[in-house]
Amino acid sequence: MNLLSGETILMLDNDLNEIVQSSVELEGLGKAILMEIDLEELVNKSKGYKNLLENSDAVIIITNSATTNLQSTHRLYSELKQKVEISNIYIFANFQDKEQTAIEKEKIEEIFGEKTIALSAVKPESKEVLMNVIEQISNTAISRKKFLAFVSYATADSEFFEISKIAKKLKKHSRIDDILYWEEALKDDIYDYMNNNLESCDIFLLFCSKNAKNSEPVQMEWKTALKIKKPIIPIFQTEDTIPPLLSTKLGVQFKKYDIDATIEQIYKLILKKLDLT
Repeated sequence: MNLLSGETILMLDNDLNEIVQSSVELEGLGKAILMEIDLEELVNKSKGYKNLLENSDAVIIITNSATTNLQSTHRLYSELKQKVEISNIYIFANFQDKEQTAIEKEKIEEIFGEKTIALSAVKPESKEVLMNVIEQISNTAISRKKFLAFVSYATADSEFFEISKIAKKLKKHSRIDDILYWEEALKDDIYDYMNNNLESCDIFLLFCSKNAKNSEPVQMEWKTALKIKKPIIPIFQTEDTIPPLLSTKLGVQFKKYDIDATIEQIYKLILKKLDLT
């Protein structure tokens, strides 16, 4: 982590242990958040780190390339894999410059069964190696990422905007994980539903209308989304129904006579807003 430039932040876990977190700018990709946690800590407290590990774009395990260190690292790695489902793991085999003791990268890759990158942290070019690999990981994560959309609308407008049809057709796109709209989860109180799902969504779709302007839940939803800085897409029939605070947001005009075209416009704008194009 000391090799990487950027703003270094210390945060605390549930047991008040310090965790090193660094914010690094990647060329063409924006900001990457890197967090450094001891491997043994992850294994011993895997339940506490489960959500973090399963939702990270990648987990990089850094190991010494000597036999003794590899054995202990592999033991911990195997225990972690049994406790937590992690899709993207990379092994950084450090100390590759120690020719007398270092196991070669290909053998380490065979032992772990994971993509392995040879590293000699003492060499000046190691920083560039690290950054290049992290950029590759970020590119791969972006190309695989699925997103969650939260739909806000007045219940009275559900039939007019054909909310269920739009949700169903949007979900057919491979990049979309789910479309959350309240009528699909009527068992939940509207405020509980809002509280449980707004934070986890990647994009916020607001169907604007006179009914939506007069709906307290809809008002609360879009104001909360704005406050927590979720990307917002207003979907409207006429621009005068868009809340003034959202009037500068790029949106989609709803065309009742060509709803399929409207759905495609919404999908394309989602990709644009999330920088997934």
